[in-house]
Order: sequence, then C-alpha cells, then structure tokens
Amino acid sequence: MKKAILGTTALVAVGALAAAPASAAEKIKLGLGGYMQSTYYFADYDNDGVNPTGSSNHLSRIDDRVTQEGEIFFTGETTLDNGLKFGVNVQLESYATADQIDETYIYVDGSFGRILFGSEDSAGYLMHYDAPSPVPMYSADSPNIYPIGTTNSTRPTMFSDTDKITYFTPRFAGFQLGVSYVPDGSSETGQHSAYAPTLIEGGLDRGYSAAVNYVNKFGGVDVAISAGYQSANVGSTQTAPSGPVTTFEDQSEYSFGTQIGFAGFTIGGGYRKQSDIGGTADNDAKTWSAGLKYGMGPWAVGVQYSKRTNEPPAGAETELENWVIGGQYALGPGITAFGGVELYDNTTGAGIAGDSNIYFIGTSLSF
Repeated sequence: MKKAILGTTALVAVGALAAAPASAAEKIKLGLGGYMQSTYYFADYDNDGVNPTGSSNHLSRIDDRVTQEGEIFFTGETTLDNGLKFGVNVQLESYATADQIDETYIYVDGSFGRILFGSEDSAGYLMHYDAPSPVPMYSADSPNIYPIGTTNSTRPTMFSDTDKITYFTPRFAGFQLGVSYVPDGSSETGQHSAYAPTLIEGGLDRGYSAAVNYVNKFGGVDVAISAGYQSANVGSTQTAPSGPVTTFEDQSEYSFGTQIGFAGFTIGGGYRKQSDIGGTADNDAKTWSAGLKYGMGPWAVGVQYSKRTNEPPAGAETELENWVIGGQYALGPGITAFGGVELYDNTTGAGIAGDSNIYFIGTSLSF
C-alpha cells in the first residue's frame, strides 16, 4: 500500500509539473565578492626547542615576512515562481599552495529553512560564536594567519570543508537549529577527481554535526549564544593475511560560545572540548577564549586571549597560550588598516616552541 501511495503521488507531481506554465524565474547570473588581507610582521622567536644542530640548547632568532590571505567569491541566486531560492557559491583561494578552491556548494532556501549541499563548514562551525578579535586576519581564536605554525580555535573544526549535507531551520523567537551529515570525511572539492570511485572508508566517516544558537536584541544590548556537538567514526586500515581490514573508533567534540554587544563594546568567549582525537581513547584537548573590543565610528581597539590544553592518554599535558592586542581604522567602505602585537607561549610540540612575540601591521579589503 505504501509503495502504491508513493507511486501515485509521484505521478501526480509529474503531471502538475508538465501542466505548469513556463517559469518567469531568471537563469542564475554569477556575481563577484570576496576579501584580501595583506600584512607585514616582525617576529621575535624565543625558541626553547631543538636547534638546527640537534642539541637542546636555547635558541633565539628574529624573522619578518610579508604575506597575504584572501578569496574571490563567485555567487549567484534565482527565485522560482513557487518562491524557492536556488543559489551557488564557489570560493577561489587567492593565496594557496595546494587546493585552489575552498568552499563550493549549492543551496535551496524556502519557508522551511535552508538546505546546503557541498563543500562547506559544518552547522556547528557556522553557528558558533567566539571571542571578538580586535583586528582582521590575526586572532587568538581561529585566525587567518599562523605566525608560529599552529593556532587555537574554539570552533568545531573536525569536518572542515568536507562534502556534506546541512539543514538550517528558520529562526524562531531568536532560536535557530542546524544539522549536518558527512558521509565521507575524505571527500572534499580539490582532493580527488569527481569521476573517481568511492574509496575504502577511512579517516572521518558517517559523521554528524548538530548546533543551536540564539540571537536577539534587548534595548541597546545585542546577545548571541551558541552550542554545538559533532561526532564521527574514525577509520583505520591495517593489512591482514586476508587483505586490508578497516576498524572504526569514535571521535567527538562539543562547543559553546557567546558575544554580547552594548554601547560600542563587544565582549565574548568560546569553549571547545575534543574527545578521543584520531579515534585514540582519552586523547583529548580543550580550548577556551575570551575577548573585549571597543569601537566608535571608524576606530576599534581590543584584546583577546585563548588557551589550548592537550591531554594525551599518557605523558604530560601541553599548552598553547595566545594573546592578541591591537586596533583597526576604517579608511573607507571595505578598506581597513590594522596593527598590534601577538604573544605566544607554546609547549605543544607543534609549530615554534617557547615564547614568541609578533608585531604586525596590515590592510584588509572586502569587495
């Protein structure tokens, strides 16, 4: 009976589409947008790690660099006669060493919310709020530049831009829900051919992300609060006499964040707990951040702090502490000059160890 009902419904739908008048909707036309950030920084690295000769003597050095980060967005959208909106977003990296295309996806908008298909961050990532950074590009929480080769983030980044399906509900009374499904954590635009067969499961697979946030305004106070949870199987393949054998373990993370704005001030913070990283039991990490920013007119100044603690299943804990202090000035629409200092204390074993002081200036353009 159920199959018969579904079949009849499909026939009715096909008939209705065939009898419908020609659509007045226009074909999607692409527009351009994006951003470009350029910076000069002077770095004073006080490296407590191993020096190039292989001994464990104290090593200090200075360095400076000019570097950029940016993307060009190709976007387009059209509205059908029934009110549904279909759109596309392709983001071209302007400064990349490998994958030239970043996010690329299509979406459908309607009274039911938004459905997104393709290479884009998860619902947990997109709906997260964290500490406000005082400047563009640099941040103690999810920056666009890593002067010591590693960074902190309270955003749930487990799935990154892997191909996924995401759904967002309409916002109701300030609340919005979002969920993502990640069939294959090794599938991402630019990583393999679209014509390649499905590979043996490995890495993060059959994962999901669920998130909620609340955004509202009370008089002169803006409030935003978020929470999210992500989980996936981690596949590991070993060679056995009978052939490759893949085993799976769980990996998960949850996050919380908030931002509150009033009278030119923005204060906020984020928290993330990662559990069983790489499918290894008790291989955990926790990160938190806090920030305060004040801006009036074209000026804004602020301070931001974050700390990550790695908790391995055996051995001592390691930490990365990060401060960003700086300010920015809007020279014109979409043109911002910025400068400040970034301070690190790193014992994680990744990136440049010890204390590092980064002094920077830069310009951020949006278009």
